[in-house]
Parts: sequence; C-alpha cells; structure tokens
Amino acid sequence: MAWSAGAALVALTLVAAISSGVPGSGTEEGRADPAPAPSPAPADVPQRSPALTPVIESNFPDPDVLAAGGGFYAYATNDSGRNVPVATASAPAGPWTRLDVDALPALGRWAEGGHTWAPDVVARPDGRYVLYYTARRRGGQAQCIGAAVAVSPVGPFRPRPEALVCPWRKNGGAIDPAAFTDTDGARYLLFKSDGYRTGRPSAIYLLRLTADGERPAGVPRRILVWNPRAEPTLIEAPALVRRGGRYVLFYAGGVFFDDSYRTGYATAPTVAGPYVRSGRPLLSTTGYTGRVRGPGGADVFSDGTDDHLVFHGILEQQGPEQVRRGMFVARLGWAGARPVVRGSAARYEAEQGRVHAARVLGDRAQASGGAIVGHLDHPDSWVELDVYAPGAGEYEIRVRYANRGTGPAMHELAVNGAPAAMLRYPEPGDWRALSVRVPLRVGWNTLRLRHHTGFAEIDHLEVG
Repeated sequence: MAWSAGAALVALTLVAAISSGVPGSGTEEGRADPAPAPSPAPADVPQRSPALTPVIESNFPDPDVLAAGGGFYAYATNDSGRNVPVATASAPAGPWTRLDVDALPALGRWAEGGHTWAPDVVARPDGRYVLYYTARRRGGQAQCIGAAVAVSPVGPFRPRPEALVCPWRKNGGAIDPAAFTDTDGARYLLFKSDGYRTGRPSAIYLLRLTADGERPAGVPRRILVWNPRAEPTLIEAPALVRRGGRYVLFYAGGVFFDDSYRTGYATAPTVAGPYVRSGRPLLSTTGYTGRVRGPGGADVFSDGTDDHLVFHGILEQQGPEQVRRGMFVARLGWAGARPVVRGSAARYEAEQGRVHAARVLGDRAQASGGAIVGHLDHPDSWVELDVYAPGAGEYEIRVRYANRGTGPAMHELAVNGAPAAMLRYPEPGDWRALSVRVPLRVGWNTLRLRHHTGFAEIDHLEVG
C-alpha cells in the first residue's frame, strides 16, 4: 500500500449524479413515482463516466494530465522513490498504467529530494515538453518552483540549474505550479504562495513567462487571496483555462488530508483579474455525498473533443497526514463560463427560474439562496429551471421542498417537455429532500415542477 506524507486539504436542489437504479425511485423522506408517460430517450448515447471511481487506485496525488501523440500521460507528486511518477492511457477513462520510470530523475542544483510536489507538464511548439515542479530549497524549509525540459512526455526531463520561482521569505515559499497559454500565445505560470506558514494568508499568483516557458518575463501578480468565509484554512492548486469568453480559475481550499478539502473556481474578464468566486464549491465531499472524499488538486485537459477534469480523492488514511489519494477523471461541461462536472452536484435556486401562477418569496433564512418559490397552489402553477448536463445519461435530481399543507402534496416533474416522474411529499413539515433519477441529454435541459395536489414550496434543485 502506498502512502504519502506532506504539507497539510434541499429548497429546490437538483443533484445530477451518475448512479444506477430504477428511474423514478425516491428517498425515505419523499417518494417519486414514474409519470404516466415515459420521457423520450436522450438523443446522445449515454456514457458511464469514471467520476465516482478512481482510475488510479494507488497513491497518485496532485495529478496533471497531458494529451500527446494520440495518448494521455499523467504526472503526480513524488511517490515510491520517484520524484515524478508517470502513468499512461489511450483514453481519459483508462485503463491507466503506471510506468516504471521517474520523469524527473534529477532535480535542479538548488533543490533537495523528498519533497517534489504537484508537477505540471506542457507541450511547446518546438516539439519539446516543459515540466514545472515544486521542491524544497537546499539549506532551508521553503519550497520553490523549478523547470525542466524533455523531448518525450515520459522524460527524462532535464532541470534548469536555478529555480524559476523562489519568493521572498515573508511569503513562505511557492508551490503548485500550473502553466497557461493565452489565445495570443502569451505564456504564464500560476502558483500558490505558502504564506500560511509565516502567518500570512495563502494566495494564488500569476507570472508571465518567456516564449520558451523557462524564465520569468515579469513579476508575480497576486490574483486570488484566501477568504476564511469561502474556504477552510488556505487555498492552493491553481489551474486556469479560458471558456465562454472568460478566464476560469480552479483552485483547492482546505488541507489535503481532510474531508473538508474541496475544489472551487473563480472567473474574470482578463487573465490578470479581477477574479470573482462562485457561490459554492465545484467539488466537495458533500457534493459527492461522501462517495469521493476531499476532491482537490484539479486540472483540466481535453481529448480533442471534450474537456475532462482530473483530480485526487482520499482513498485511505492513517493519522492526520498519512494519506493515500487516488486519481479521478470526470467529464467537464461548460454552461458558458460555468464549469459543470459529471458526478458532482450543481445547485440551481428555484427563485432564479421561470415562475408561472406562483410567487418568489424572499427573506427566508432557511433557504439556501435566501428565497423560495411558493404559492404553487393552482393547476397551472409551475417553476421551471434550465440545467446543464456535461454528458448524456441518467442523473439524480434532488429537490429540497417543504410541505405546507395538512396532508400529502404532489408535483409533476417534466424533463424537456415530457412527463418524467410524480414527486410525492408525504408529510407536512419543514424542509426535507427528495431524490429522483431521470435521463438528461448532453447540454441544456429544462426541468419543470408543476402543481398536482396539496401545498408545497421549493427551495432549490441539485444536479450531480
């Protein structure tokens, strides 16, 4: 068994989760019966994603994936005596095979072995590959970032003798490098300052690089700072892409050995910011309902047609820092600049949908967004939401409701205009949740909850 020790990571809820089971099955808190007429099958062929199952079960933390030469190469934090372990696959879902090689057999002369973390590899136009890595600086405790170059994705990468980024002492060092090339060809490196070690908040920095990606071409610029109201303990593990006309910055929050470790994102109109956080985590133990623990260290890669998110999750743990983290891959879709990950819950607030013959009621302290949809009391009362599915298949829809009547209540759920299930809210009372499985097509789908009987309010939906 491989272990690593390192620095310490419903309202109307529509949870779209990949799961097996009978469509229309519900939870103990409510019941969902099949609708009188079945939903049409999605036009796309449903595909199973490995989002809830590790594609590498041995220790493979802080993964990065490179698509090259018709195949895929994954790199991870040091393990089993190798500075940079490597695995290969012919497809994102695998099967993945760990190679008996060390992509970075020697470190730069500035670094000492044993703490080589979170590598990132990028291809250059000249056919060579650049690997960015974190290592401990000789004669001290601070981590710094180096660069190495190879002619093959599996190495051996030859390090430059001097560190690429080694911040001033008050920032505690630099870790978690991530390369980004903008649409104009400009190259950048993102990294995390280890300021929490020196009593300063951790932060994500952006550094312009030379055209070969081996040297700085400017000074680091801080683009995101840890916010204790948004993330536990610290932020780290940046990754940057441009989608929907905006820059989307992924990052991890918390400490890696804890279930509270999660992945968030922020968006900006320019590469330098300002970056604005999303309202809730993109990946979390809660969002995966415990099926993936501590999902973080995420990166984005493409198979030429679709985007995928690679990240690690806790598989086994002994003590606070002895953790085995496996590698996961999930289909990544885009609702404009909003990332949607197959298998992880995406929340849609009912009050932000289209409402007919009903009312949005604000100032509701128990509602996730501070408001709900109520007065769904008439035959023509409904609330309708557009939800995004990164791939076609069966999804779990989780509805947060409150039955405000004196007896059972029911809503009819329609998907893309076709009846899909009857939602039964059996007992009057405060907020509860009900889950139902329905097929969704890839891309946007329209979900409508229409009054059938009784008096029920809706807070949010979650689609995983």
